[in-house]
Amino acid sequence: MRRFGVVSLLALAATLAGCGGGGGGVGSTPTPTPTPTPTPTPTPTEPIVTTPPVVSTPTPTPTPTTPTTNFNDSEYARSNAAVAASALTAYNAGATGAGVKIAILDTGIANPGNEFGTRIDAASRDFGGNGAITDSDGHGTSVAAVAAAGRNGAQMEGLAFNATVLALRTDTSGTCGTTDGCKFSSTNLAQAIDYAVANGATVINLSLGGDGAAPSTLRAAYARATAAGVIIVTAAGNESGADPEVFAQIASDAAVSRGLVIIAGAHDASFASASFSNKAGSFGNVYLTALGDRVRAFDETGGAFLFSGTSYATPAISGAIALIKSAFPTMTGAQIVDLLYRTATDAGAAGIDSIFGRGILNLAAAFRPVGTASLAGTSIAVSLDGNGVTAPAMGDARTSGLGRAVILDDYGRAFGLAVGDTFARTAPRRPLMGAIGASFGAASLGDERMVMSLTVRRDLFAGQPWASAADRGRPSAETVAASMVARVDRRTVAGFAIAASADGLARSMTPGGDGGGFLIAERPAGSPGFDARRGMAMALRHDLGPIALTVTAEEGRLIDYRPERGALPPHYSQAGAALDRRFGPLTLSAGGSLLREEASVLGSRFGGAFGNGGARTMLADVGGRLALGGGWQAGAGWRTGWTRVAQAGLLAEDGRLRSTAYALDLGRTGAASRFGLRLAQPLRVATGGYWVDLPVGYDYETGTTTTERRRLDLAPQGRERQAEIAWGHALGAGWLDTNLYWRRQPGNIAAAPDDLGVAVRLSTRW
Repeated sequence: MRRFGVVSLLALAATLAGCGGGGGGVGSTPTPTPTPTPTPTPTPTEPIVTTPPVVSTPTPTPTPTTPTTNFNDSEYARSNAAVAASALTAYNAGATGAGVKIAILDTGIANPGNEFGTRIDAASRDFGGNGAITDSDGHGTSVAAVAAAGRNGAQMEGLAFNATVLALRTDTSGTCGTTDGCKFSSTNLAQAIDYAVANGATVINLSLGGDGAAPSTLRAAYARATAAGVIIVTAAGNESGADPEVFAQIASDAAVSRGLVIIAGAHDASFASASFSNKAGSFGNVYLTALGDRVRAFDETGGAFLFSGTSYATPAISGAIALIKSAFPTMTGAQIVDLLYRTATDAGAAGIDSIFGRGILNLAAAFRPVGTASLAGTSIAVSLDGNGVTAPAMGDARTSGLGRAVILDDYGRAFGLAVGDTFARTAPRRPLMGAIGASFGAASLGDERMVMSLTVRRDLFAGQPWASAADRGRPSAETVAASMVARVDRRTVAGFAIAASADGLARSMTPGGDGGGFLIAERPAGSPGFDARRGMAMALRHDLGPIALTVTAEEGRLIDYRPERGALPPHYSQAGAALDRRFGPLTLSAGGSLLREEASVLGSRFGGAFGNGGARTMLADVGGRLALGGGWQAGAGWRTGWTRVAQAGLLAEDGRLRSTAYALDLGRTGAASRFGLRLAQPLRVATGGYWVDLPVGYDYETGTTTTERRRLDLAPQGRERQAEIAWGHALGAGWLDTNLYWRRQPGNIAAAPDDLGVAVRLSTRW
């Protein structure tokens, strides 16, 4: 490491060093190294939001646009400081550092090969009595290169390759090239800091340091800079110390730093703390690491070198600050520093530790929304990856039609989010294992006036790895249902059940209404339209002469595939009434019911922006049975539902859906055998959805939001159809039953493979 003595006009003992410890590379000078072939550096996962974060930006900063340029080219691959920081994410989001000024307080700057183009600020000047800013030492140029070298296909590029460099030469004239190396006056540094603030610098880079505390003159300049909101990044030192150099420790003085001074430590290409780097020690709260070992850059002659030292981690952080400021110009210095700390990759011990401090610089994370995201112009929270789960009734509805919305994160940064892509769909269920994956025992007790029944389940496959999560957690045996049916008078029968459907209870009271033996294909009225864990149910049937009235009610909860931690699945309730009348061999029925869902829509879950307050569905059912003779009968059922979702969140009006379901049956029941064939369509949304007022534009300057009305269409493209054959034959005291079924486009998902299955069951009586 190159050490530099300090010439203090106030005769205060402060030793400053260039290149990291404050400053330079490990060794007296950067050792020339053959042009390296950089090893690709692991890059964190790309953000969910990849569109330009700035939707509308106040003048004069231009609005970043989604680049058509391939930034992931050979020059980027050579720029290992940028690669290690995952700067590609920032570039792809439109951030390049344009319009942002980085003050480099160092040995001046050279512009070999026009690497900096016209981006060396005309206000650049010398404070050390050298007469010019031209760098004859190479340290200042190499540091500036890591922060802001141009993207021109040659050499390497700096992290903020379009940023402006305010080069402030602060080495004392005649000291560079001596045995002790370049010296920096604390007074000159203080003047340069004040000058950088006055000339609009966003960040001040100090790739120098020393083992003495900063003199009061310099501390006062730090305080003036941070009071103005300017960020200062200073090197940790290159002595392998357990703490940063004393000069850098000014960052922990809240009265001076105001949280805007960052100590830069170095990591190597393997993301381990560089052996030479001073560690965070007790200053971890203000310490951040970036690549500082064998960093690709060039000197004042344009020669390629691999430099080492915390001096080179420092401009990587300064360049990252410039990228963030160019993308989000309204962010304050305090917000930028907080963002860098919050999004740093945790390394070493969990949390803030004594080696890596806050962690490792990670621009990929910094360019994702941080904290609680909300839709622009509202206080409605929105998830980056989970704003809804569509149930089978909505299947593969094309929610992507919503397009992109503007969201704001904790820092008020605007991002584009493809909201429709954040809706998941429930995977098509495979119901066969749920139907046969257990043995059931039933016991009944009663007479002609009252019957009580109890069903016990013993799981056959609960311990198998392919069993559902619910089944794996289920006790090996449990009571799963209980019911009681009682005749109130000669015209009236009442029933109550636990963990059973009201429709099943009602069918047990209806002459000729029970049976069929189907495992998979359901009657339209047999399900609320989604997988449910039944709670309590009741049914009352009363004969009114030629017509019978049946009243039913049930309640339960969804079988929720993505429940919130600690929350119960949403509750539902359903109540209805039906009339049936027999005309000789023909029985016709018609009825209606009201389905109330607490926090779901036909079993689908939506976030607060899309009406998570539940739904009301009016259901109309018609059906009939025709006795064909010889024990044969045919049946049909049709259900239509009209769902209303109250206006809430972004809904421009009440959401309305229409859904349908049907079943066609043919069967025969005899003393020794039974047969059934059913063709069915489970409940499916036929038409409908929501009109949503979606924020699609945002102006940082005024805070105003532009909205656009878009359609969330919830009708699926797929259409599930079911066919099932059930055959049974008496076998001793029991029955041998066989079921064969086929489901086309299961879950109403057009791309889902067919579900075909067969089951053989043996039931005995004892």
